[in-house]
Amino acid sequence: MEYRVEKSPVRIFLIGLVGILLLFAALDIVWGHWLSTAPETSEEGVITTRGRSQRRADFVWGAAFVVGGGAMFGYAVTSLIRRRPVMVMNVEGVDLYVTGPRADPAFVPWGQVRGVLSATDEDPDGGQTVDVMIFDMTERGQIGDRPWGAEWEGNRLKLDASTWDVPLGEVAARAELDLDRYRRTQRDSGDEEDG
Repeated sequence: MEYRVEKSPVRIFLIGLVGILLLFAALDIVWGHWLSTAPETSEEGVITTRGRSQRRADFVWGAAFVVGGGAMFGYAVTSLIRRRPVMVMNVEGVDLYVTGPRADPAFVPWGQVRGVLSATDEDPDGGQTVDVMIFDMTERGQIGDRPWGAEWEGNRLKLDASTWDVPLGEVAARAELDLDRYRRTQRDSGDEEDG
């Protein structure tokens, strides 16, 4: 029986909502001026020299908001339509989706996992702590040196768990159960071969 962990759809929806707000802000900054200040004009309604420089700045900000908002909205829509798990665990091992946004997952058999930990990681820049799940492995296997949404510390793979739809403790407990089940199966099959 497999156990899937995905990114939280609520967080993805909120990212898309922020993207829409940025797109509307770009419309306001460049054309509408419903909330933003319009470029300076003379009493006759002719745009002044200062107004022209304000208009250029408005176009730059508007373009930045369109690019940022469009990217956020596009990411949210594609993520909600094509749901892709972060990991899928079963009795043989775990599929980790850390090889790239469209790449096949890296399969890690339980035989390559020494242990599974859940922890909080301190931000080196003094920001908020981040929940992480750590797979302590005997070898890196199919996972490259630069995993997507994770990082290596020696042979320990740290996955950012802050956006998951399942609490980190539940995922770590399930991983430990699957790992223990695998070890018992290996031990029992070794005992049968000896007997």
